[in-house]
Amino acid sequence: MRIVGRGMVVVTVLAALLAAGAARADNNPNGMVFRAAGWFRGKSQTSQQGITCEIPTLTTAIADGVFEQGLWNTFGFQTLYFPDVNNPFGNPCGVWLELQNNLLNQAIQVDHVALHYKILGARRFRQFVPARNAFPIACRQFHNDTIFIGAVINPINSNINQSGAGAPNVTLVQMVPFVSPQLISCLRDQYAPLSTDLFTSLSLVIRATVFGVSDTGDSFQANPINYTLNLRHTCGNGRIDDGEECDPNAPTTCFGFCVIPSGQTNGTCSNNKNLLCLGDSDCHGVCSPPNNPTECVCVY
Repeated sequence: MRIVGRGMVVVTVLAALLAAGAARADNNPNGMVFRAAGWFRGKSQTSQQGITCEIPTLTTAIADGVFEQGLWNTFGFQTLYFPDVNNPFGNPCGVWLELQNNLLNQAIQVDHVALHYKILGARRFRQFVPARNAFPIACRQFHNDTIFIGAVINPINSNINQSGAGAPNVTLVQMVPFVSPQLISCLRDQYAPLSTDLFTSLSLVIRATVFGVSDTGDSFQANPINYTLNLRHTCGNGRIDDGEECDPNAPTTCFGFCVIPSGQTNGTCSNNKNLLCLGDSDCHGVCSPPNNPTECVCVY
């Protein structure tokens, strides 16, 4: 009887909260009033003409939450920030966060999104990369970040679907950039010089917490929600991976030779079929200097 009674009190309090349409941030249990419902992306199409992205809705959104790309580049496209709208391998059509407002009669104005970053297993690399709170000390100024977003989410009993998400009390906001160029550059400076024998990928976990204000001026804090970006460490591992034309630790892969068909004076380089060569001297290439975004690209 006691358990039932407590349950009835909780339900009664929550019902009164929704009916009143006003609450403080600490009256948002489990994100029931102001809720972050998940990560999504829209359908995409990549061609030589460009990248086409579809804005996600409740009926077309594709569940997201984790992505993988190279610490330096992916299939030859340099990793600058995430998501990268100009990179077909940088999740150009993500990342979108679904937000729900379950208040009655009051909209919520989204103010900002607080981001907190950590490296999974950062302790394993402490002797090479000093870390504190699962994050490199040298990058501590990027341990937290903020994205300011001016979105309005209508109340649950509204009839106006102004966001176009598919429901009046739902909106999807795009997180750009989710990982800044400064953070990518700092992580690369710290972890890229390490041998690929130590790790093959670096998992960056991003915790996002959305803050908003209701029509009556009450502050709301949504439930925290995590996203994982895996940064693969491939350049320098002694083999040619996706997008690499060579590898600094495998010098023999950095040199091409001319393929000249019989009876012709011109040919193509064996490492680059699109490069016209006149002789062997045109085909010998070298890897770019190590520890830069183009180190695994053969330069002729």
